[in-house]
Amino acid sequence: MRRVKLLKLWAVAFIAACSAIGASPWAAAQSTALSKTEFEIIEGIFHDGLGTHAEVTLANEVIGLARLSQPLLDTSRSTAKMRNAINRLPESHPSRAIFQREITNVEAAARRGARELIESLRPAAVIRVLHVPREYAEGKAGDLRLECSGRPPLPVSVKTDKSRKVAVAEGQTPDIGPKWAERYFRVSPAELEGMVRELGYSSMSELRSHYLNVARLVALVLIRKLGLINSEPADFSRARVADVAPVKYLFHQLLLFKRGNDSSRVIIFDRSTGEVKWESLLDGIDVDGLTGDRVSFLPSRPRGGHPIASEFGVKVDGRTIVSFQVKHRRGRSRGTPRQYEFSDITTRLRV
Repeated sequence: MRRVKLLKLWAVAFIAACSAIGASPWAAAQSTALSKTEFEIIEGIFHDGLGTHAEVTLANEVIGLARLSQPLLDTSRSTAKMRNAINRLPESHPSRAIFQREITNVEAAARRGARELIESLRPAAVIRVLHVPREYAEGKAGDLRLECSGRPPLPVSVKTDKSRKVAVAEGQTPDIGPKWAERYFRVSPAELEGMVRELGYSSMSELRSHYLNVARLVALVLIRKLGLINSEPADFSRARVADVAPVKYLFHQLLLFKRGNDSSRVIIFDRSTGEVKWESLLDGIDVDGLTGDRVSFLPSRPRGGHPIASEFGVKVDGRTIVSFQVKHRRGRSRGTPRQYEFSDITTRLRV
């Protein structure tokens, strides 16, 4: 009897709390029913749609401001993708409001960005706007191409700011060799294979079976190719460079792949505030004048009892400029035997 009474009291309190915040008890109960895996899938779908929406909305704002006769781009697919993702959330889930604010902020940023973009092109005038993300691969970054009078076409890379970080071109890749180790650290295929074996793995496939194996490789590449001293794979807090030249090479490569091989103009929309940004912290650094005493590294001390961290970074004057995050499989793989397999390495610049 006492247990029944306590349950009744709990139910009354729960209903009262829900009424106080304007939510129905059923909706509140629903909000707790969504698993982390389900939310990650929904969030990924939404932000994929939001990224495309940012591109086409910016294109349409430029078309309107430039008074072009071409028809506006179709936003229905990106809008439907975002709406479908939101509708998969329980009615009282807080991310419903967060996602809606992000749409509003990105649309507002697109209006401001279009004005700033057109102004930056003067005296040239925009005569046509193309949405061309599928044309860009192999390090090209453009999502839009602005055809102009009096100057060559301008590729524009549209990015949405995630926690003050933006990915470079091909910045999220499962390709550890050519698109990461070789591109940024001049690691040859033979050298990479040697590092894999040095770590005790018979092949790259064996290494990739767990994402923390790849994290060990990333740590070794940083230590070896940047010539670090006073560093350990699990602790970069005291690491210093003996020669700053490899860091300069890394930064020049990052600047190249921020703009892409097509020399895109990068515009960044902060989805949490609607702010428009054009530069990363790296853009404000005189790379050629950089000295080794200004360079330090993310401590990368492991968390949660792991033998090594999964995110590494390079700092200048105490501020993180770039981070490299090693990720395992997410979404539907969560809770399966494949959950901890290596998924990708993401290279992001801070803004």
